Amino acid sequence: MRRMTIALWLGIALASFQPANAQTAASLEFCTTVQASLGLLCPNGPIYLIHDGTAGVKPFAPQTFNVLCNDADGATVVFKTLTGFVHNVLPVSTRDVHLALAIRSSDAAANWTVDTPSDQSDISLVVPDLTAQVEASSSGPGNAELELTVSFDSGNAGTLIPGTYCTTVYGTITAN
Repeated sequence: MRRMTIALWLGIALASFQPANAQTAASLEFCTTVQASLGLLCPNGPIYLIHDGTAGVKPFAPQTFNVLCNDADGATVVFKTLTGFVHNVLPVSTRDVHLALAIRSSDAAANWTVDTPSDQSDISLVVPDLTAQVEASSSGPGNAELELTVSFDSGNAGTLIPGTYCTTVYGTITAN
């Protein structure tokens, strides 16, 4: 009798461990959100040039700006000055600014091109042209290094007033 009771309990215990209808496949979705990346990173400044006292256009060392773009339609980058070079103490003493833009490197799929490679101010006009603007754009996503060269136009070296002349270049990036 004792054997039967043990066998009965063992049978009940084994019956309770029988597999139920179990799932034979499963799936779990994983997602990540990618933020828009549109950026223009400029070098540290200010950038200085020691003028040699002669007439002519004096270029500063080219500066590399890093462009970040993951927009499907690409982006447009504009570099612009609002004034030519202005003397730091006598703001009526000004000189023209020249801008030149080139692509140093870029992701091939982005198709970066320079749309306006150079421009300059012209303070000698009756209505002075105080600005200079250059532009590059891409037709797809991809990063680039744009090289901007800024030049100081000495004009007549005999009329250069000693001191520091400065201009500011403003860069903007917009999605296309």
